[in-house]
Amino acid sequence: MLISEPLGKIQPQSIELESAILGALLMESKAYQDIEDILTSDDFYTEIHQIIFKAIFNLSGKRKPIDILTVVEELKAMGELEFIGGPLYIAELTEKVASSAHIIFHAQIIKQKSQARKLIRITSEIQAKAFDETQDIAETIECLEKSFTELVTSSTVSKSIGMPEALTIALDKAAMIQKLKQNGIQIAIPTGLHSLDEVFAGGWMSPDLIVLGARPSMGKTQNALSFAKAASMNNKDVFFVSIEMTATQLVNRFLLEDNRINGYNLRTGQMNMQEWAAMDERAKQLWDMKLNIGDDHNIRYLNNIKSEARRLKRKDKLDVMIIDYLGLIKTNLKFASRYLEIGYITGELKNLTKELDIPIILLSQLSRPIKGVAVKEPQLEDLRESGDIEQDADIVLFIHKPDYYDSGAIDSKNEPWKGRGKIIISKYREGARNNSVIFYHDDRYKKIWDNPQPKTSP
Repeated sequence: MLISEPLGKIQPQSIELESAILGALLMESKAYQDIEDILTSDDFYTEIHQIIFKAIFNLSGKRKPIDILTVVEELKAMGELEFIGGPLYIAELTEKVASSAHIIFHAQIIKQKSQARKLIRITSEIQAKAFDETQDIAETIECLEKSFTELVTSSTVSKSIGMPEALTIALDKAAMIQKLKQNGIQIAIPTGLHSLDEVFAGGWMSPDLIVLGARPSMGKTQNALSFAKAASMNNKDVFFVSIEMTATQLVNRFLLEDNRINGYNLRTGQMNMQEWAAMDERAKQLWDMKLNIGDDHNIRYLNNIKSEARRLKRKDKLDVMIIDYLGLIKTNLKFASRYLEIGYITGELKNLTKELDIPIILLSQLSRPIKGVAVKEPQLEDLRESGDIEQDADIVLFIHKPDYYDSGAIDSKNEPWKGRGKIIISKYREGARNNSVIFYHDDRYKKIWDNPQPKTSP
């Protein structure tokens, strides 16, 4: 029985190759091991071939040999022997096959044709839904995304590697890093804070997922912009996903690092000639910054973030991605709770770091402290209300400014916290955790540095 052929067109298929694969499997019992992670019974075009492959699959699961006799017996037990043409058809499958030498190549072709048929089916179903005015368009789009996700997942083969190959990869990477270092090329992406670079062996490294958490008004975005500028100044391409703020608002923050420019005057159109001159000068300094900003209203959807990141990577314009922030990311999928959706998002972003071989800095907003209760430093437990973030993150950092809640706050050396803050390293897979680095900031919290005296910066 053949699969239906929509629109009168013959669907992608190759019955001859299907017969060749089945014949090779019947001739050489161990050949199934070569293609078991490539094909399933659904990948065959004819129902007869689907049933025969299912019988072979059953025998493999029972650890029984695969040959003409055992397959005939299995088909008999399944009650399908007569339907597929009896023992004669099984014997005919082996007549035109010399060996299983090309079985992997043939299996890959059959897989491609199977994926093409599924793609035709999906697009036909989506087209029908789109024409049906009783269908909710949002549900149709969600169905499309889910179908394509399942299609891509089913076409991807996951393979393990042995210790010799793993060691070779590790040694080659170590040699590459050392060679680049000797040539003055930095692998890590500097954070802009020397004390933080020292902790992370030079800065951000791929494929780390870095979560930067803080309570409201702690300066998450400003710290993230500082990280973006530091990376760009070191010739790294940055993709800044800004879900909450527009590109103009972010660029204004870079402009306002110049103390000669008044933020109020900029927003209200009251700048004087000196301020405009400073704006021009500052714009020239920022012009060549290697920064792409995603601020479109649809960038909040996870699939759009991933799509744009992949596009930039293909153009060799992506070394690090910063997302502001996790709580605003949405998916087109349905979950029983937001907690589960957040877990899905962080898991997908961690996979993306490995796929694109980049670090991703993901901002996360913590809950406001309860009024009347002493404010403590944030810790990993504060993330758990927002999904399974800790599990997926390689590094978890928290921004904490003690003077925000207590203007007279002092540290253990009786030094005031005014103009200072700390970045707490709560998790670090590759090193020590539960320590912190101190950073300094100006009164407007527009500049961030890690020395008592700020450096002149563009």
